[in-house]
Amino acid sequence: MKTKVSIVKIQNNDIETAVHQAVELAGGIEAVHENSRPILIKPNAITFKKTWESQLAVTTHPEVVRALIRLLKEKGHEIIVGDTSGGGIKTKTVLEKAGFNKIGKEENIPVVSLSSNAEKVYIKNHEKLANVTLAGLALTSDIINVPKMKTHALTRVTLAIKNLFGCVVGMEKKRVHGVSYTAKSFAQCLVDIYSVLKDNIKMNVLDAKIAMEGYGPTDGDPKEMNLILASKDAVALDSIATMLMDEKPLSIPTTKNAAQRGLGVANLEDIEVVGENIDDVKSKFSIPMRAISWLPIGRMWNLKAKQPKYVGEGCKACLRCQTVCPADAIIVDKENKKPEFDYKKCLSCLCCFELCPEHVIYMGHMKYWKEIYGIIGLIAILIIAGILLGIFL
Repeated sequence: MKTKVSIVKIQNNDIETAVHQAVELAGGIEAVHENSRPILIKPNAITFKKTWESQLAVTTHPEVVRALIRLLKEKGHEIIVGDTSGGGIKTKTVLEKAGFNKIGKEENIPVVSLSSNAEKVYIKNHEKLANVTLAGLALTSDIINVPKMKTHALTRVTLAIKNLFGCVVGMEKKRVHGVSYTAKSFAQCLVDIYSVLKDNIKMNVLDAKIAMEGYGPTDGDPKEMNLILASKDAVALDSIATMLMDEKPLSIPTTKNAAQRGLGVANLEDIEVVGENIDDVKSKFSIPMRAISWLPIGRMWNLKAKQPKYVGEGCKACLRCQTVCPADAIIVDKENKKPEFDYKKCLSCLCCFELCPEHVIYMGHMKYWKEIYGIIGLIAILIIAGILLGIFL
């Protein structure tokens, strides 16, 4: 039997109807039964923005969460809404600013930070991440995973698999970034985390009402799609969503890795798309270019990698960039209000760029001609080119 992925248009701004249709087309959510576990609705609540319009492109639309609450209430489920924000930001503040607390109060549903009752989990058959500290609620609940359709500067897109990174508590996110500084290795970590939570996920519902393209996940450009997608298979959902962004699913490192490990399907021949046709609703997204993460020497080969830059004004010395940096490569000059970067330590993980509240950190290409990494990488490339020329000429 093929895996179902539903695509539903939002008509007349009626998000609730679209969500309910998408879920039912994708196979529905089972009714509550005796001794059932609570259901955790897990949106994307990475950070808050200064305007509501920009907020809607960054975090899951609160009306998508409301629609799921109402659907689950009909089936008698115990419901909790929760997430953890990006490192260095108070989750409670993001939940408030993103509109989730308001929905919780109106629907009489608890909205919580997932940071409490954390549990260290040792990951079987891991590729990169041997252990990780996850929210206890994510481990003991059934999960409705509610990601946002966005691009991402490191993983290219952030969809269902990437959204589960929010189940990693507090500064544990910093440690994960510290052991995975390329697109490939970070994708391996994300899929390792997904492998732990996969069986808890009862449905993935993608908010694609207002998506994000460009240099996401926080500083890209809004892109109106007016769609809701749903599937019980996060890998299949990410594959179809990527096709809607006019990109090949296996160009996304998380999708490729998860499919190779048998954690879901990415081949269109194994997926039944129900609802709208892909070609009728897809739209070309501006997606960050692929990092050269598959080459064997790692960072020195990553010629497209970027590092943070500060243009010289706007910093308020909040220390968030310094706090979240997994390599301790940032020291904020409090007196002059500016971040200073140690580029020899920098992992190009983009944490500072993603989570700067003033958005005054920019990403620029690494200046390899000033670093030994570039010299070694260039020599290695020339050697390989010479070998290839010798083979084919």
